[in-house]
Amino acid sequence: MTPLVRLFIAAVLINGAYDAVRVAVSYRVLALGGDATTVGIVAGTFALLPMLLALHFGRLVDRSGSRGVFFTGIALSALAVSGAALSPSIWVLAVSNTVLGLGQIMTMIGAQGFVMELTERSRHVNGFAAFTLAVSLGQSVGTPAIGLLLGGGGTAGPVKTTFPLFVMAAVIVIALPFALSLPRRAPGGGVARPEGGASMIALLRRPGMIPAIYAALVVITGVDLVTAYMPVIGESVGLSPMVVTLLVAVRSVFSMISRAALPWILRKWPQRTILTLTPLVTVPAAVTLGLGEQTVVLGVALAVIGFFWGLNQPVTMNWVTAVAPAGDRSAALSLRLTGNRAAQVVIPLGAGAVAAVAGPGSVFLLLGGVSAISAVSTSVSLRRTPIAELETAAPPSAGERSGDPLATEQTCPTTSRTRSDTQKTTGS
Repeated sequence: MTPLVRLFIAAVLINGAYDAVRVAVSYRVLALGGDATTVGIVAGTFALLPMLLALHFGRLVDRSGSRGVFFTGIALSALAVSGAALSPSIWVLAVSNTVLGLGQIMTMIGAQGFVMELTERSRHVNGFAAFTLAVSLGQSVGTPAIGLLLGGGGTAGPVKTTFPLFVMAAVIVIALPFALSLPRRAPGGGVARPEGGASMIALLRRPGMIPAIYAALVVITGVDLVTAYMPVIGESVGLSPMVVTLLVAVRSVFSMISRAALPWILRKWPQRTILTLTPLVTVPAAVTLGLGEQTVVLGVALAVIGFFWGLNQPVTMNWVTAVAPAGDRSAALSLRLTGNRAAQVVIPLGAGAVAAVAGPGSVFLLLGGVSAISAVSTSVSLRRTPIAELETAAPPSAGERSGDPLATEQTCPTTSRTRSDTQKTTGS
């Protein structure tokens, strides 16, 4: 079993648990006496520590490799979910959710670092697609599973969350051996590595960086809003937890489908087309989600959103790393995550306030508005600052021609990095 496959399995386990836990946390807030505004506040705590520390962990990965950050994040996440399962009050639950956010950002930064360590630069977008496919696969299984564990039969009385949360903590623990089995990056290893260490301000000033980060944070925050507020909408229109979690899973399933198809899509259309089309399509879908009440209508809107958000995430990862200096790519991805988490603090709080006045559906009208802004900023940025690798469709690799979705991995990562870094240092 290759390292990229082991990374894929770990990502399926931990991200399935993360999405499931987010749904369970919303139900636990309601069971502890909270309302839609409280759900928004608790959802916002998930992003507090990542917003402050993501860039630090990205620098650590750039300097020392991904393994330690990835493993520590998984262990911390398991402890946080156990704490949420035992939480007797909303405040304790919020603290556990804050720690879970820290663990999640560490696993995300570590996993993205592994993708770059295990693939050539020209195949990073395919590696990111494989990783985000693993995320979607985990979410597609995790959300229906938590629905079953929460008791999908009816809506009467508070939903019991303690046992389901402990099950998800156990799922995260299962990922630990896979994380430990991943290779360490040899310190230096005799390889000339590009210098890094650009400041946050310097990275943000690079042409295209801010629009790329904004395009990513709209999607990530949207995923959070869907996960956090579908239970609220479900309770308001009489949907059972099982139906709600299946609706949330629709978004994940269609993201999984689009990520599996991404290598084929990239051979037909350039990444620029994906980046500009995604927000244009998701604006009306988000508005439909905010106004609809019928299960089928909600499901169709979530399917459209899921498909195009699934394409957006790996391509925005690649856009960020294409804009960044070679020695600061993990830091740039961490800066992208910092922007995501800042939005995950501000937007859920704003969404909670809006929902308290205008109802939970208004959250998705807000999402449609921020997606429309993304459509404009992305289009303007890519027109003003074109990036060569985003402008043309990609030829298939030998692995893709053979039908292996994980064939972006190098047979010998050390040799591959040596060749890649030599090319960078010689200017080829």
